[in-house]
Order: sequence, then structure tokens, then C-alpha cells
Amino acid sequence: MNIEKIKYFIDLVECKNFTETAKKNFVSQTTISQQIASLEREFQMQLIDRKQIPIEPTEAGWLFYGEALTIWKQFNHLKAKMVHYQKEKKHMLTIEYSTIMDMQRLLSFIPTFKDKYPNIEIELNKVLLKDISDFLIKGTYDLAIAFDSAFKGKEIQTYPIYQGQYCAVVSHEHPLFEHQVISKEELYHYPLVMLSPTAIGDSYHLMIQHALKDGYQPNILRTVDDVETELFHILTEKLIGFFPNNYQLPYSLEEVRLIPIKDSHHNFKIEIGYLKENRNPALQSFLQQMHDSFSQ
Repeated sequence: MNIEKIKYFIDLVECKNFTETAKKNFVSQTTISQQIASLEREFQMQLIDRKQIPIEPTEAGWLFYGEALTIWKQFNHLKAKMVHYQKEKKHMLTIEYSTIMDMQRLLSFIPTFKDKYPNIEIELNKVLLKDISDFLIKGTYDLAIAFDSAFKGKEIQTYPIYQGQYCAVVSHEHPLFEHQVISKEELYHYPLVMLSPTAIGDSYHLMIQHALKDGYQPNILRTVDDVETELFHILTEKLIGFFPNNYQLPYSLEEVRLIPIKDSHHNFKIEIGYLKENRNPALQSFLQQMHDSFSQ
């Protein structure tokens, strides 16, 4: 299958129009139509509902679109690595992460690594926590840094780099703001805001399991898709959020505080994950240097 067909299909789904897709790719509308029809013949199913205006993928088409995006990303990573190596004679190491907090543990390590291996270029990519394992297994990235709950699959090898406790996050208007420590009874007495399953995947359900182990059913009033929105509701609706104890809040201590939770099961680990069979020499060098640095 020609990789350009995949690109045409992705653009068609996103443009919702054959004419605009053709303009975007500097080809004729007939070319786009023929290439999409060729895909449908190859897979023996209809991928595009041409009766819809604007056009829409069929159910099979949406499935194909999700996989096509992954293949297109993989192809562009491959092309970037080879072009980079050809020009600079350097290897490339691609790292995915979900929050800047994931990277904090490595920030002091990276300069030493780059000094020792000047022929290795590091590329960072931010992705949703729920997608960490899928991208890793499909070979889109070499390495992932995330909460341990994000790593699923026997193909993935992990290495722990940090562990800690979740804290309650409250605004200056919340009744618990002046507390130095919050009891479990106090915590679950108030409504909560959490990141949604669409953003953090299984980590959402793990947080609920931790609450049940604490002996309480959490009152989750809101779920949101990003930290910025979570903080907005903490500030404006007096809700309680859960943040790791090493999280750097973008507000002053007079506005928002991280408060430890006494005797709670809300804990976490930050791990590095990678595929066991990944033979990228840059990855092997990175893992060796990381092991030497963190074992000291």
C-alpha cells in the first residue's frame, strides 16, 4: 500500500471535502477520489460515506483513520530520523510524556547524557496519558515517561525513577485551606474534581480504587480533560483536586496549596517504559547512562 494513500485519507477525513483535500496535496480531485476508492477495494469495505455533506467516514472508516494516524506518525518519525542521521550523522531518541512533572526527574540527568553522547539528538513529544502505551507498543516513540498505571502490555519494560504521594489541592476560599494535613474523613466530606478517563485512561479508575481502599466513595462533582481546567474549578468552585506531591503549581501559596493526606492510599510511581526489542542504539545508551546515574 502506497503511504500517500494514507495521507490522502487522513486529509480527506479532516477536510471533509474532496476539493479541499486535493488543493492541500497539490493534486487533482480525481486523484484523491481514485486513491480513496483504491483503499476501499484493497480492504473490501466502504471507508467514506459520500452521501453525507460534508462527507464523513463510515464506522470502518473511523477505525481506519485511527490506525492511519499512527502509521503516518511512525512514517514521519522514521523519515525524520533517517534525514537527521544522513545530515548530522546523529542518532535520534524520541521520548513521549504526558506532563512536565514527568520530565522533572530527568532534567538534571539530560545535560550529562548529552555531554557524553553528543551524537544523540533527543526529541520530546507530549501525548495524552491514556495513549502512552499504545504509541510505545506501535513503535511511534522509543521511550516514555509516565505514571506506572499508564504502562500496559508484556512487551513493555519499565524502570522506576520516582515515587510519592498524592496531595489534596485546595484554593484559599476552601474551608481546608489552612490545614497542614488533611484526614481522609475531611477529604471525602467535600466534592472533588478529577481528570477524566478520556485524558488519563486507567489512572482515573485507579484513583477511585484508592479512595475505596481509604474506606470512602469519592464525590466526584466534575471531570475535566486537562490540568488547567482542573485548577480553574478548584479556584472558582471550591472543589478539591488530586495532584502529585512534587507538582509545581502555577499559583502562589496564598491562592492554592498542596496539602498532604494522612494515611491515604493515594500514591504513585513515575517510570520509564520502553519496548524490550527496541534496538535503537540511542535508547541503549540512554538506559545505560540512566542506570549508572540513578544507582549511585
